[in-house]
Amino acid sequence: MKILLLIDSLGAGGAQRQLVGLAVMLKQLDYDVTVAIYHKNLFYADTLLSANVPYVYLKDANNSYKRIWVISQYIRRFNPAWVIAYLETPSIIASIAHIFNNKFKLIVSERNTSQIIKKNEKIRFQLFRFADYVVPNAYAQEKFIVNNFSYLKSKIITIANFVDTDYFIPRKHNRRLVPEIIIAASIWESKNTFGFIDAVKQLKDKGIKFHISWYGKMEAYIDYFNKCAEKIQQLDVSDCICLLDKTKQIKEKYQDADYFILPSFYEGTPNVICEAMACGLPIACSNVCDNPIYVHQGENGVLFNPLNVDSMAEAIAELLMIDDITYSNYCMNSRKIAIDKLSKKKFVESYIKLFKK
Repeated sequence: MKILLLIDSLGAGGAQRQLVGLAVMLKQLDYDVTVAIYHKNLFYADTLLSANVPYVYLKDANNSYKRIWVISQYIRRFNPAWVIAYLETPSIIASIAHIFNNKFKLIVSERNTSQIIKKNEKIRFQLFRFADYVVPNAYAQEKFIVNNFSYLKSKIITIANFVDTDYFIPRKHNRRLVPEIIIAASIWESKNTFGFIDAVKQLKDKGIKFHISWYGKMEAYIDYFNKCAEKIQQLDVSDCICLLDKTKQIKEKYQDADYFILPSFYEGTPNVICEAMACGLPIACSNVCDNPIYVHQGENGVLFNPLNVDSMAEAIAELLMIDDITYSNYCMNSRKIAIDKLSKKKFVESYIKLFKK
């Protein structure tokens, strides 16, 4: 069975990570898999090639005026049994291609949770009528679609993200006297970097010892990054938080940390929370979307209101001050939840069930 996986690029984003993982897993199960991209960002290209999964760069589709035509023609020539599209624009294009070519089956995906309905949502979900399945990675997004676009209800199958629990594993070390906290997320508005810095200031003023390494600098959001960096200097918290480039050594960063934090305003199923949990880290994160499915207050972490600086600071302070026995239990519980809810086997089998339907 020929399967084409379509996404914008092989960049360092969470959606790209999940699609590449799906491609590799399907290849290991002897499916004929190819990945198509139209932006030449190749962060995950080596992962595909090492698994013998080919990818094609549709250079002419880099031109937004030609994109729909070029991708539609490529799908027609490639003649797949299934197309799986990740992210909004690839899903929209694949839906348009499907209108004029019904020789393939189409799965479109929702990789985030919508907060409001604007023109883009209205167009996108109308076009999704032409898909065979709509696959959100978050139950919050499934609820949003059913409540607002009920005509898609019969097509929706939620498949949560996977985490490779054989790769992301804990590394035992004693919790530091000055805890090392990791955040792995793009430094931009939806991740709440600017507001979170105020919480860092509160924690420092309370005399709480900690250090945060935030991996997520992106050139696309450099103005926001610079604004956040300037605020860190103004509030004199540069000894408490560092803003850093994204890294391919993220597993090692999890394993070397004592805690993980994610203060975003909304999420789909956040890869980074799942990976940090698999590495046995206690979590502090926003009480939004699907986060409470994975982070259980008083069991493996704490939840807070990302719109409230006091809530963020108080929750993080609570987590940092737990005793050693509680800390150990939180670490074990994080790992257990990741294994139970986020396995690779469960993830790939969910897609295969769609193929067989």
